Amino acid sequence: MIHRLCVATATAVLALVLTGCSDSGEPAEGSGDAGASASSTPSESATETASTSPSEAPETPEVAPATGRVLKVKGMRVHAPEGWETTMRVAVGHGSFPPGQVGTTAGVTRFPNSGLFTIEEIADEEVADLGRGGKRLDDLEIDGTQVYHLVWTDEKGVEVERFATIAADQRVALEFTFANGESRAEKDEIIQSMLATMQLG
Repeated sequence: MIHRLCVATATAVLALVLTGCSDSGEPAEGSGDAGASASSTPSESATETASTSPSEAPETPEVAPATGRVLKVKGMRVHAPEGWETTMRVAVGHGSFPPGQVGTTAGVTRFPNSGLFTIEEIADEEVADLGRGGKRLDDLEIDGTQVYHLVWTDEKGVEVERFATIAADQRVALEFTFANGESRAEKDEIIQSMLATMQLG
């Protein structure tokens, strides 16, 4: 079974990373990458499942790309929103959070794939493990790579969104946890601004 490693463990890893020391004293890195955009053109690897059809969102992001500190693991890097604090980076994860808030986070995680599974196999196992209330939304295409999108409720008042794929033979994910009553517009602004800076490989 592969799903435990990708959903439950990824969430736990991100939570663990967020308990580490902040590296906010370090200079922001990779600020020149803020213009990297996430293409939302239809994926050529769409499956027969209606819930996994590619997104047909405009190519231009609805919000400006994030310009904060770089979050990175092997196979994935993104910018956090400007002003967000970041955690100590470890091999399996790197997190960020808005200053003065507890519970709302965004971070990247990775686990080796070792050529064992396809993107669809991992996505199918993960969505099956989400149970009631969890679902897979439209796929995206970023850096020419299929990225699947999962949403679920972790506990009352805590909503999670996960964008994951395989890059550099790593199972990588950008995961958001919203726990402060953010509106849909506020969530979308954070998510879209970070997706617009995602680099894979």
